[in-house]
Amino acid sequence: MGEKYSNARGHFFVAIRALAASSDSIQARLIEANESILHVTIDEFDGDRELKFKFAKILDLLAVDQDDMETVAVETAAHMTDFEAVKVADLICDFCFELV
Repeated sequence: MGEKYSNARGHFFVAIRALAASSDSIQARLIEANESILHVTIDEFDGDRELKFKFAKILDLLAVDQDDMETVAVETAAHMTDFEAVKVADLICDFCFELV
């Protein structure tokens, strides 16, 4: 693995672990994954438009409001249906795979 995206890769790996290694509801696992994902900034993907766009989509689904993203992400995930939460979790997993 190269150094490119190493910070993002580390945070997304922790997020994947949170999604996979719990018997909590998918919403609770997504809230835990958010804690890691929100440490990644969109600027980390400068130079790769496709990754930047995909990361922006994940952020948009997690926290539309930019003022207090962490609080909004928790509230958003807590009120997602199982279907919506699984869709976001799938996007997170796919994105993490692209970082490797």
